[in-house]
Amino acid sequence: MKVPSRRDYKNGHSVGLLRSGESYFAACERAIDEAELYIHFQTYIVDDDETGRRIVNALKRAAERGVRVYFLLDAYGGGSFSKDLINIVESAGILFRKFSPGFITNGFQFGLRLHHKVLLVDGDIAIIGGMNVANRYHGTPDLKEWLDFALKIKGPECAHVLLILKRLWNKAFISRKERSRETVHHPVRYNNNVKVKVLQNNWYRNKIEILKSYRSALKHAQDRMIIMASYFLPGRNERKLLRNASRRGVDIKIVLSAESDAPVFKRATNFLYDFILRNNIKIYEYLPSNLHAKVATVDGKWSTIGSYNLNHLSDYGSVEMNADILDTLFAGQFEELLKGIIEKDCRQVTFDEYIHRKTWFFQLSDWFSYQMIRILMRIMFMLIIKRKKTL
Repeated sequence: MKVPSRRDYKNGHSVGLLRSGESYFAACERAIDEAELYIHFQTYIVDDDETGRRIVNALKRAAERGVRVYFLLDAYGGGSFSKDLINIVESAGILFRKFSPGFITNGFQFGLRLHHKVLLVDGDIAIIGGMNVANRYHGTPDLKEWLDFALKIKGPECAHVLLILKRLWNKAFISRKERSRETVHHPVRYNNNVKVKVLQNNWYRNKIEILKSYRSALKHAQDRMIIMASYFLPGRNERKLLRNASRRGVDIKIVLSAESDAPVFKRATNFLYDFILRNNIKIYEYLPSNLHAKVATVDGKWSTIGSYNLNHLSDYGSVEMNADILDTLFAGQFEELLKGIIEKDCRQVTFDEYIHRKTWFFQLSDWFSYQMIRILMRIMFMLIIKRKKTL
């Protein structure tokens, strides 16, 4: 893979891959318990279940020992965050608020969704990924966890993460005593020397960095690419880049969920199977549970991990964060892990199989779902444009 620009990558990082399940939530809890100064926690969903209360209790312990805790939860995704949990966090002295109502009646507008999942501790540890805080991401004895990933980062790029999180927290209506004023004066550099770049999508701030990164990866891929996507509905430009990459000989594997928590969206994705398979791009469906991952790796050199989905909702309707890693050792190990998941836990959808199951009823259902999702996204886009013009 040719990297068009290395200037934005910072070196001097130590990174660790986290996978959904106990290892991820244990890492989050351990980081919170080790915090000494401050914590920024921003996420889309925290359920009132064992996993949600586990993380809330960890934040509570941190606040009670004097750590300044900022907790920002999306207003729409956080609908399952109970009044009891709100009372717990506020009684503990945690600075808590919800991000942007789902619908703004004044002006008939949609608000952006806070879709990223980020934990930052003391400006030195950042955990960036796609997991919400709920039992379905942890798993139970009777239910396998949803498949997802996160990256634990130590090093200079944590200062950039802090800047992003502070901008989202520090709004005009926040009192001065509640504002985040922390800075990272002397970033620690690690001998692992991994190159990392944290990217965001926030259309209100003219940030479409993750989309541009995916486009660059598709343009410059030379040999192979694996994409794991939970809600996969790439736009016309991205489909063209996928087709062009395949035509120049790039081996592209796209891993999707066999069953989804959003059946209509899954149907819309199914409508693209014909295009994908006709362009010699391989499709695999993950079987053990819902696939919620949003990751990619290219040529054993470059990887991206985070909350961003390849669809217009992530492009224009959500605040997203991904970490790009430019490191052959990490990318090689991550690629081998993804290959193992494909071999062990996925089934390949061949063109013959797709044609066989492509009855007129399913074809009509897929087409209708695709058109409906496109129309809804266009409506959402127009309402967000209206609000942006008023900012």
